[in-house]
Amino acid sequence: MVNGRFPELKLIIGDQPAVPEVPAQDAQRRLQLVFRRFIGVFARQEHPLALFLDDLQWLDAATLDLLEDLLTRSELQHLPLIGAYRDNEVDAAHPLMRKLETIRSAGGKVNEITLTPLAQEHLEQLIGDALRCEPEQSAPLAQLVQEKTGGNPFFTIQFLSSLAEENMLAFDHDAACWPWDLDRIHAKGYSDNVVDLVIGKLIRLPDQTQTGCSRWRVSGISPRSRLY
Repeated sequence: MVNGRFPELKLIIGDQPAVPEVPAQDAQRRLQLVFRRFIGVFARQEHPLALFLDDLQWLDAATLDLLEDLLTRSELQHLPLIGAYRDNEVDAAHPLMRKLETIRSAGGKVNEITLTPLAQEHLEQLIGDALRCEPEQSAPLAQLVQEKTGGNPFFTIQFLSSLAEENMLAFDHDAACWPWDLDRIHAKGYSDNVVDLVIGKLIRLPDQTQTGCSRWRVSGISPRSRLY
């Protein structure tokens, strides 16, 4: 595994002998054991390790089993694991939901936090930090962003990026600030559906890049996610 799938590790631990062939179930246990030991090198009391995994709704069965092993049958400590998933893409029968219930039943600690859209005051802070201005200065732009994105963080970043690409936001070196013209932005006629904006950005990409992005499900992007 080290030499074939993680060649960079060879620079640290050297060449490793080939492992003997074993039945699939035994191979899975061996992989889980090796993974626990590997993570345990970094997760120490004096140096805790936090892992963040995104898009848990797309995990395959083997990875879900690996997470279950880490959270229920592992002697590992000092390892907070944070995962995010789109709750509009899962139901009670989804493999992720079943696996989380299995982890709870086995005594694993699972805490869920439902992420809500950003309020305007949070958008004011975000835009103020990004554009180096006071929140009260960013309030009019934040209100427009709220109207267009509904406070969805992903859409907010995409919308602001589009404004910069269209020179609706441009740094004024003389004034050392980022001015904007709300009337000009309104006149541009941006759609209230930011999915259309993201799709438009994808369409402008080179054909080869679009082919690589064709598996993205832009219409499935949700303003709500969960962390556990």
